[in-house]
Amino acid sequence: MVSPKVLTFLTVVLIVLSIFSIFLVYRSSKDLFNVISGHVTSTGEANVTVETVASVNFTTSGINWGSGRVNSGVSSAGLNTFATNNVTNGNWTLQTLGGLRLQNLGNVNLTLNLSGTKTAANFIGGTSPSYKWNISNVEASSCLNSSGGTDALSLNLFYDVNTSSALFCGRFQFVDSADTIRIDFNLTIPSDSLTGTLNDVITATAFAVA
Repeated sequence: MVSPKVLTFLTVVLIVLSIFSIFLVYRSSKDLFNVISGHVTSTGEANVTVETVASVNFTTSGINWGSGRVNSGVSSAGLNTFATNNVTNGNWTLQTLGGLRLQNLGNVNLTLNLSGTKTAANFIGGTSPSYKWNISNVEASSCLNSSGGTDALSLNLFYDVNTSSALFCGRFQFVDSADTIRIDFNLTIPSDSLTGTLNDVITATAFAVA
């Protein structure tokens, strides 16, 4: 006869062994399931760096009024780059309407400075010559000056061209629908001006801004 104490002990041992066996089966089954199902976790990453490009281009880079003279009996003639009424008191014919066109081709907003190489006296000469320029938007909001913006010259107003760099646009945008401006000129040519082919070179200098 097996004593009740021995039976109780054996029963406890069997229960413990059963629980341990169930645990081992569970762990083995879980590991096997992960292997069979491919249920694993890992991470990776993708990186790309986009470089900042500051670039401007004159899409219309030249203005030419051709050959002409001041009308007899008047002291001066007026020339501008507008589409109409661009010559008064003279017989010049504007070859390219609408001024110079400048586009922001980069991927960042810019500040825009303009400079010429000659003053009115150097470019045209004579008595009381005038050589002025302004900028305006070809596409709305290309130049985000608010009445010229901080330290920038006002849009659509004429200023004397000079050889020092002038800030014309505080924020020249790069978005495709708003990235083109125009530079117009207004000249006064006196009857005693310099003669021959007169010209000047305009330089646009741009710097990236946030």
